[in-house]
Amino acid sequence: MTVYDVVNAAVRIAAAALFFYAGAEKLAAPRSFRSTLTALRIPWMVPVSIGVPLVELAAAFALLSVPRSWLTVALVVGLGAAFAFAGALAMARGTRVKCACFGQVDAGLLGPRQIVLLPVWAGVGALAFWTPDRSPTGPGVTVAVVLALAGFTALKVVAVTRKNREYMRAMVPK
Repeated sequence: MTVYDVVNAAVRIAAAALFFYAGAEKLAAPRSFRSTLTALRIPWMVPVSIGVPLVELAAAFALLSVPRSWLTVALVVGLGAAFAFAGALAMARGTRVKCACFGQVDAGLLGPRQIVLLPVWAGVGALAFWTPDRSPTGPGVTVAVVLALAGFTALKVVAVTRKNREYMRAMVPK
């Protein structure tokens, strides 16, 4: 394996992990994403609030399973363009819109960050398209990334559960 092979695989796996996590968070807790869409005055909010996370999940799967596909490039670059459009829309309207990029986790604001990241998403799409034949792809890589994210999510849930339990103990008089 060359350095390019390793960098290509690392970038695709990292981008896929971000898309998996972002899509799953938006589907698991849609309220914060819907409030972002409402603040942006996006029409057809419910279909968009379901469609965007599903497209993110599809892009993640495509990056890991069929990276050399034009569909993969279109999904990745299309999502990057949609994110940039949301940032530009918030800036053009002069409104402070909370970003729900990663569901409730992201507390940043929509704006220049999304616009600046558009070339990065285009680069991820280009890297995916020029994935070497010997680069790791396929269901095995997809399953490994999903399992790693499931483990990360489980650890997050355990931490939140502990925090809630401690809070409840403090609230109950002895």
